[in-house]
Amino acid sequence: MEIYLFAKSTLLGKVNSRIVDDSMGVIGGLLKPSTAYYGNFQSFFRSCTAKADWRKLTQIELKAALETGEFLQCEGGICVDDVEGFDEIDVSFCGLNQGIMDTFRKQEERESRAT
Repeated sequence: MEIYLFAKSTLLGKVNSRIVDDSMGVIGGLLKPSTAYYGNFQSFFRSCTAKADWRKLTQIELKAALETGEFLQCEGGICVDDVEGFDEIDVSFCGLNQGIMDTFRKQEERESRAT
């Protein structure tokens, strides 16, 4: 299931997500970055991976939305791991409620039955 990652109203990209830790309500996957991510945010996230700037991280107002437009309440935050020298950008949406987790469980079950 795809999740759209935003900084305020700027689309940073899409994450083809899967359950990472069911008991902790964590869903994540690899980011397919937008041009806005590369042009305006990548250097910021790479610097935060080395040393977090919590004030600036709060100011960019990360948000996550499902394909339906429903915004996720990530009570544990949104983690973006973009390390220089690696091509992959990993994103985790943490502390999701069990209703959202149930939706992802059902989706993963449908996908496993289809293969």
